[in-house]
Amino acid sequence: MAELILTEGEEKADSWLELDDASLGKVIKALMLKFKDICTEQERLYWYSAAIILCSAAAETNADVMKQTIAGLTIKGKPFGSWAVTVKRLK
Repeated sequence: MAELILTEGEEKADSWLELDDASLGKVIKALMLKFKDICTEQERLYWYSAAIILCSAAAETNADVMKQTIAGLTIKGKPFGSWAVTVKRLK
C-alpha cells in the first residue's frame, strides 16, 4: 500500500485545495487505497465526499454535534423514507 508523505507546508495547509495537483493526487490516492475494500471507487468517492462536507459544516460552526434531517427522500421515483444524519466530533 502507498504511504502518504506530506511536506510540513502540505500538512499545515488549511485545505487540500491549497496543495499542488501532484500532492493532492497523493492525498486522494492514499485515501482511496484505505477504503478500497468497502465498496466501488465511485461509491467511496461519493460517500466520503459527503462525510467530509458534513464534518466541515459542523466544524465551521464549532459544533460538536450536527444533525441533518431529510424528510421523504425519493431517488429516481423510488421512496426511501425519512432519515437523520448525525455528525459527531470525536475527542
